[in-house]
Amino acid sequence: MHAEKSTRLGGMILILLAAMAGLPAAGATGASGDEAGKLEEIVVTAQKREQNLQDVGTSVTALDSAALAKLGLRDVTELAMQVPGLQYNQFGATVTVFNLRGVSQNDFSDHQEAPIAVYEDDAYVAMPGAFAGPMFDLERVEVLRGPQGTLFGRNATGGLIQYVSQRPTDALDGYFQATAGNFGDVESEGALSGPLTDTVSGRASFSTADHTGYITNLTGTSIENQRQAAARLQLRIKLSEAGEILIKLHGINNDHESGGIYSWAPSQPNRLGQGYFVGPNYVGNCPQVNGGCTPGADDSGYRNTSNSYFVQSENGDGIFNRTVWGANVHVNWNFDAFSLTSVSDYLTMQKRYGEDTSLAPVSTLSYNTLQHYYQLSEELRLNGTHGPLNWIAGVYYLDYFTSNFIGVDAIPAFGGNSYGNFSLSTHSPSAFAQLEYALSDRWTLIGGARYTYDAKSFDYNFQPQGLNYYPGTFPNAAKNFNLPTWKAEIDYKADRDLLLYGSVSRGAKGGGWSAPNSGLVNPSQLPYQPEKLTSYELGEKATFWDGAARLNSSLYYYDYKNYQGFFLVGLASYVKNVNAKDYGGEIEFAVVPAKGVNLQVGVSSIGSRVFDVPEPSGRLITTQLPQAPKWSVNAAAQYEWALGRGVMSLDADAKWNKAQYLELINAPVDLQRSYAVTNARLGYKTAGGAWDVSLYAKNLFDRIYRQYNLDLSSVGWNLGVYAPPRLYGVTVTYHLGK
Repeated sequence: MHAEKSTRLGGMILILLAAMAGLPAAGATGASGDEAGKLEEIVVTAQKREQNLQDVGTSVTALDSAALAKLGLRDVTELAMQVPGLQYNQFGATVTVFNLRGVSQNDFSDHQEAPIAVYEDDAYVAMPGAFAGPMFDLERVEVLRGPQGTLFGRNATGGLIQYVSQRPTDALDGYFQATAGNFGDVESEGALSGPLTDTVSGRASFSTADHTGYITNLTGTSIENQRQAAARLQLRIKLSEAGEILIKLHGINNDHESGGIYSWAPSQPNRLGQGYFVGPNYVGNCPQVNGGCTPGADDSGYRNTSNSYFVQSENGDGIFNRTVWGANVHVNWNFDAFSLTSVSDYLTMQKRYGEDTSLAPVSTLSYNTLQHYYQLSEELRLNGTHGPLNWIAGVYYLDYFTSNFIGVDAIPAFGGNSYGNFSLSTHSPSAFAQLEYALSDRWTLIGGARYTYDAKSFDYNFQPQGLNYYPGTFPNAAKNFNLPTWKAEIDYKADRDLLLYGSVSRGAKGGGWSAPNSGLVNPSQLPYQPEKLTSYELGEKATFWDGAARLNSSLYYYDYKNYQGFFLVGLASYVKNVNAKDYGGEIEFAVVPAKGVNLQVGVSSIGSRVFDVPEPSGRLITTQLPQAPKWSVNAAAQYEWALGRGVMSLDADAKWNKAQYLELINAPVDLQRSYAVTNARLGYKTAGGAWDVSLYAKNLFDRIYRQYNLDLSSVGWNLGVYAPPRLYGVTVTYHLGK
């Protein structure tokens, strides 16, 4: 029933796209462009310098602070609602994995880097567990699709996401925002900015979120609660007209949130070893571990009789504690012939996570992790212009160390208890350069290259097997990886408002090691090789209707060598190299048909094939990339009108995803059918803009769908992470100085 409704809503979105394509031009009714309204220029730093989005030959989606506010986007994962080609998976904030054009890394081990790089204020964040959290007081978010191996480099195989903070201002500025919603939700956010001396200005901002869990636990407290606080302090020091220093201190803390936000469902391996759901009368696993035979139960004999995915019976509440803090120093200095930029960054994280994996009143399987992590990075780059030539060159160094513990408590029938202590040390210098040469007023050539050297060392002690895997006994536990990446592009500016571009680029992600948490570990299966992605892309960016409409589109083909695929073998997780093909495209259309009206539609298409994927039975098959729906459509509409002395606004947005697999093996339990999600906001802003209040609803029609899945059919059950149900509330904001 839900699938049918979702399909109908998806069809409505497609109809909306067709209708928008037929809207009259802004001047068709005699109204001038200014009267009808125009799209605002979007500034991005996709090439390490500020440019108009429409002048950059890269597939980019950028959302500024106004767009983030209108869409009500607060958590980093909510970007997926309005960015074509972007998906994510998450089993709680402990690990967040972004997926862009089908490129991702689904391994939930805490030491793994991801092929979709995340940057915060020009600084790379290596660990997926360190960047989950709130989006607050941001100037904009940029999502770059395709390999970014030249200017950004590290592990940007499939693209990157960059969060850019609001900076200190020379005049007094700020805001305070409070939100209250269902599930006891209480949130706050605010910032205060202004001059401290003639040469120093500052900005302090914060965000808090607290709510009870969405999942009722009949044997404990609710699950998927949140107790989160984040803060950022910035100082901008103007040394002269030529240069300035920006210092940033930031942190985030999660305090005793629940771990293990899964929903239980009975499943069993089929003849190929793939999991499939079984019905309430299934008795094929009898006698069960407890010696009895409960129809529709897992192998331990447990059965959840609830008809709701949001009602569970877990032994223990699980736990998630995390503290992340860091410091960043950003120096800009302009010389006559070039500019110098230095980005120095330090980040540290301590994290504890625990869950009752069996989801049963009497636990038969649980999982616990600890992580201590730090990273230090430095980038120095020079930018210059000489006649028709724009150039950039620089060096980058990253050093990080992660120390981890994993523990599995299982009954003997499920393999018994096991634990691992492991650490990963990485030292990675790189150098890069890119040249942009204007052959004429219309034609531009761009070429760039980067060389990255990864020196990695892995220590892994696994018990009760007694395995001590480290460089002293296993030479493959220390490896050096040489990672050349490059880009070649040609741009054609047909006129002021139309850019055509074509590019060939190479992205790469270094090799590493798996850290299995259960079973009998084979040391030869721990290392995996670097992955390499060669991208061929064509695109266009057009602005028309006197600046009232914008149409950007791209087509791509990826040749993916040694894709680092994630596999769950029994209860143990491994990364193995396989080859893949990935192809598709995106369309983004935005229009202001009349003053106060803004409409946007995005369409994404992904086709993929992954070759020689090993099934549990040992057979090699061809599958689809995980979280790569063939079609995905997002749409947003905003309407503002005068009411009294203020302005009323109505905003709605939606996203429809066609069916997709959530894991690489494409088991029946991994299939998430088509679904659509809709959000809505109704707001009022007072004259002058000092106050605004809005009512919001997320997942307005209460759609039920999974955003992550873990197939544990080998022990009789499946773990699905369902997106939150309908959320609603009210937000009040006060803007200082309005």
